[in-house]
Amino acid sequence: MEINPAGPGPGKQKKSQLRKYLKHARGTLSPEQRREFDRAIHTRLQAQVEAAGTVFCYVSTAVEVDTRVIIDQLRQLGKTVLIPRIIGRERMVAVRFDGWDKLQVGQLGILTPENNGEWQSRIDLCITPGLGFAPDGKRIGFGKGYYDKWFAAHPSTARTAICYECQIVATMPTTETDVAMHRIVTEQRTITCPLPLVPGP
Repeated sequence: MEINPAGPGPGKQKKSQLRKYLKHARGTLSPEQRREFDRAIHTRLQAQVEAAGTVFCYVSTAVEVDTRVIIDQLRQLGKTVLIPRIIGRERMVAVRFDGWDKLQVGQLGILTPENNGEWQSRIDLCITPGLGFAPDGKRIGFGKGYYDKWFAAHPSTARTAICYECQIVATMPTTETDVAMHRIVTEQRTITCPLPLVPGP
């Protein structure tokens, strides 16, 4: 499957094509490759995890970089761990993680905390999912905008994406509401992105 994200056509069409390409690329990885790549990503992420006090981290699905090991490690290090909870159809909040037995399947089929109290204090690091990324920090998700809105409301939080190298593309079609990453970690490298601008809430 070939794609030219910088080619002609309206932005929505290019994003739709890019999502199909990235889903396909990620889907070609074998379970063995995923486990190997996950271990390498966890190792590369170690220094950022140890430096942060409060970390907002997604709960991974079967096709994403595994975060369960990361969450367990954070708790062993005595860090405060927050995970996402979707409120209504448009808002995502960070909620304290109280244990795997306190999660239930929520919206979008993702494990969600029973606790619905939004964390109100400082958050040092957000470990961010996505379908794909560009080296300049641009990100594409599933089009709901949950993370972009959250980033706009929390501009001081460091944004680190974790993904497989096959999810990196040279260029990324974006809109003015898309928020770029500070760093991207894959199984092969850590990319430090140019200082991104964050749109206002």
